[in-house]
Amino acid sequence: MAKKILVVDDNQLLVQALCEHLEQKGFDTLVANDGKEALERLEKEKPDLIIMDIIMPVMGGVEATRMIRTKGDWKDIPVVAFTSRSNIGQWDELFDDYLVKPFDFDNLFRIIERLTNKPKTPVKAK
Repeated sequence: MAKKILVVDDNQLLVQALCEHLEQKGFDTLVANDGKEALERLEKEKPDLIIMDIIMPVMGGVEATRMIRTKGDWKDIPVVAFTSRSNIGQWDELFDDYLVKPFDFDNLFRIIERLTNKPKTPVKAK
C-alpha cells in the first residue's frame, strides 16, 4: 500500500508541484490549505507523514503541530516543517525535521524515507 502524505501549505502552486513529485514517486497525497484544515483532515484520514508550512492564514503550522502532538491518535505522525526561514531552532522539539524553501526534492525524499520506514517489530515464535 502506498504511503500517504498530508501537504499543508497556503501556496497552491507549491502544493501542486509538491504533490506531483510525491505522486510520481508512488505516494498518495492529501492537501490542506492551513493548520485548521489539516486538523479537520486528520479527523477523517491518518497520513504516514505531514509536511507542514509554518506561516499560514487561519492557523499556522506551529499551532497545528502543537495540537497534533497532544492527540493520542496523531502524536506519533512525523511532521516535517516547511518554511522560508532557515532558523527554526525554537521549534526543534516540535517537528521531526524541516525543509527550507526553496528545497531540493532529493533531500525531501530522503527525509520522507527516513521518517516513514520505521523498523517492524519482530514476530516472536510460539
